[in-house]
Amino acid sequence: MKSILSFVLIFTLSLTFGQKSNHKKIDSINNLPFEVRLKDAAILDKVYLKNAEESAKIHYDLGEAKSYSNLSLVYYYQGKYEKDLAYSLKAIHIFEKLNDLESLSLEWGELGYRMKKRNLEKAIQYMQKSKKIAEKNNLQKPLLSIYNNYGVLKEMKVEYDSALFYYEKGLALKQKINDQVGIPYSLNNIAGVFVLRKQFDKAEENYQKALEIRKKINDTVGIAENYSYLGDLHLMKKDFKKAIGFYQKSTEITDKHKYLGLSQDSYRKISECYENLGEHQKALQNFKKFSALKDSLINQETNSKIAELEVKFDTNEKEKQLLQKQAEVETSRIKFSVAIVFAILASIIGFLFYRQQRLKNKQQHQEFELKSAMAQIESQNKLQEQRLSISRDLHDNIGAQLTFIISSLENTKFGIPNLETAVEKRLDKISDFTRNTIVELRDTIWAINKADFAMEDLSSRIFNFVEHAQSANQNILFNFSIDENLKNLKFSSLVGVNLYRTIQESVNNAMKYANAHHIVINAEKFQEGLKIEIKDDGKGFETENVDVGNGLLNMKKRMEEIGGNFSINSEIGKGTSINVELEKL
Repeated sequence: MKSILSFVLIFTLSLTFGQKSNHKKIDSINNLPFEVRLKDAAILDKVYLKNAEESAKIHYDLGEAKSYSNLSLVYYYQGKYEKDLAYSLKAIHIFEKLNDLESLSLEWGELGYRMKKRNLEKAIQYMQKSKKIAEKNNLQKPLLSIYNNYGVLKEMKVEYDSALFYYEKGLALKQKINDQVGIPYSLNNIAGVFVLRKQFDKAEENYQKALEIRKKINDTVGIAENYSYLGDLHLMKKDFKKAIGFYQKSTEITDKHKYLGLSQDSYRKISECYENLGEHQKALQNFKKFSALKDSLINQETNSKIAELEVKFDTNEKEKQLLQKQAEVETSRIKFSVAIVFAILASIIGFLFYRQQRLKNKQQHQEFELKSAMAQIESQNKLQEQRLSISRDLHDNIGAQLTFIISSLENTKFGIPNLETAVEKRLDKISDFTRNTIVELRDTIWAINKADFAMEDLSSRIFNFVEHAQSANQNILFNFSIDENLKNLKFSSLVGVNLYRTIQESVNNAMKYANAHHIVINAEKFQEGLKIEIKDDGKGFETENVDVGNGLLNMKKRMEEIGGNFSINSEIGKGTSINVELEKL
């Protein structure tokens, strides 16, 4: 009997701590968003070193290679260029061994582009390796960035014909997949070469093409940028009046949307144009605007740096506490897994009462962990009132712990054969509750930063979500427009969270299930409130026959909670339209 128990224990533990779970954990760290890797580059090197070590222990070569690739990137942003090169070459060696040509091509290209200001010849050599692999194997994803970046290197070498050739190749690829966001960048690069060659007519033609596309997709930053480019072009031609016209069009946008850096540059050049025209009074007026913006930017950068230093100081002070907390979570995970093992052993031997008691203990243990997590969330929300950046760090830690609980539950379920239905349902219930806790945590942290919300807060959050969705789904065109009459609209944090979650769920459904090519979000004034429509051109469905899932029920429930109306219209082959109406706020 002892031999049988030992065998079952070892077998079950091997399943619980199997490679599948480790792979997911390693991949989740390697797939952190680029913005996170950029923001936290100063502290992520330890994370990726540990990730590489864990990958090597279980012989997960792809996870190890991607950890080295991420490590080289964070070392680059830390200014440790020798380590950047060393770990990038380590990643390349493993990608070559795995014959992962797409990752290999991307890594050579990234390494070459990052080296352009340190060793241009070496940068070109690495970029050529990247280009050769991608072209030989017809790898479209790497080529989208390779051609453009290779053109930049050629432009730095004053090889304008070559730069133009590769910019145009990159443009052709983007036009082939109808990349409306990327095409204007290529057109502006091409125009820049024509400016350097003093072919001003061709330069203006390409700048105008880029401007028209950006107007169609309502890219406000891009529109202002292109007006500024056209102003620079006419400034070089000494056509000062035309240059002033374009710069003023740019400042109309940049002043409205607070793009201070671009506004500052435009006012300085307007002042320069008026000086050349002999209109000294106007030159002085615009120079004063430039100086005021310059002072504002300096103050903004100084405050940002102070805040960053405060965050780093607080992070160092709490580092030991965080490490201790991670150890406690790991210990809890092991105890939890062993408890499941003994529960299964009890069911095999037939001790029904013992098994039920263990399930009860497991439930109590899980509830205790959730209560501890909620208490910790409350503590973090209090810190959030003092410093917004600290709230983000605490949010990430708690979110990671709750995600770890979900992963442990799912791995336990799949790792234990012949699991009884009642046990499986209980595990699913705890897992779903934990997921809901994560969602509520994120919504609470976002909402608690303000007592009330302006429409600008909601639109900013939607813009960020749409930008991330666009970067992850380049074959889908996104448009988000908002009525000017909503600019000064204010509402509670509860309304803001529910509106945002409803829009997010609608867009996610369109991306996942509709096979849409175009998703439009439109917000307009409606009586004393607002109306939001989320529309796609996907395959549609029959609303009377489709099973109503949790997503649609949750959206309807959110709107009812804030006194709003929710409706959905869909027709097969003609897409889906979701409407949210709030008559009064």
